[in-house]
Amino acid sequence: MEMAREKLLHLFEKMVQTRYFEETTERLNREKKISGSVHTSIGEEATAVGAAAALREGDYLSASYRDLGCLFERGFEPLEIAGMLYAKACGATNGRTRVLHVGSLEKHVLPANPILGASAAIAIGAALANKKDRNGLVTLNMFGDGASNEGAVHESMNFAAVFQLPIVFVIKNNRYAWSTPTEKIIPAPILADRAKAYGFPGYLANGNDVLDVCETVSRAVEDARAGKGPSLVECRTYRVSGHSGNDKNVYRTRNEIIRWKQDCPIRKLEGYITEAGFAGQDEIDEIRFRVQQTVNEAITQAACAPDPDVDTLLSEQQMIC
Repeated sequence: MEMAREKLLHLFEKMVQTRYFEETTERLNREKKISGSVHTSIGEEATAVGAAAALREGDYLSASYRDLGCLFERGFEPLEIAGMLYAKACGATNGRTRVLHVGSLEKHVLPANPILGASAAIAIGAALANKKDRNGLVTLNMFGDGASNEGAVHESMNFAAVFQLPIVFVIKNNRYAWSTPTEKIIPAPILADRAKAYGFPGYLANGNDVLDVCETVSRAVEDARAGKGPSLVECRTYRVSGHSGNDKNVYRTRNEIIRWKQDCPIRKLEGYITEAGFAGQDEIDEIRFRVQQTVNEAITQAACAPDPDVDTLLSEQQMIC
């Protein structure tokens, strides 16, 4: 996929920002500096950032509770997310939740739903409203391979097909539904083939290649915008981090994790940028330094920020979480 230099560097920065933020989150969790557990997406940055980057301004995003890269790509700032880790007033949900059950009507980001697969039913509602309004906007709904087995997802896909809604469903296939290998719960070797049952296209993308993800999802998004109805994109990737901060990864071999680390999506994009001459190593290093500085400042500020005022708990301005 041909892409402008500025766009490539933007994608690289958002992926690095996601990786560094989540690595920092995991460290803080191990050190007991933030309570509870964490749900990171280390290794899946290309899928989250690339899919969200395929949207235009005004389009709707419906992501899962671990799609931090989507949130950064759609305009959330590190301090908003860091504030959530500490349940502080500066967080995007004003202290209401620590995990990424967050949305923004201003950014057209629908709040993530803790019920597995339920986000699809909400996403088709937004898509139906967009079609009725004839505003040309598209909804992108992301969920995992485990969630793709939920009844709500299949019902939503069928509904979207019947009414030819402007929506793209993206399956983030990271090979495991919590600790269960995908092949043990889904007999189909290609999850995108499920689209055939609903009568709309299914596409397969390399979820560790942000350019392939962005190109594939962009094609599906523009077809939806042109009135061609829904489609399904399967992005094959791998989460090297556990299901949560408490996951000891005993169901995976060390060699499997090491092997997938060799296919790091960030190193892949960095190699392309430098070898193709879009930027030198000095500029790449400067981006990494800037990202680390921004994230570290956000974490420090959030840790020292005031707790939320209980009087704002039911404030209408804070209810979109």
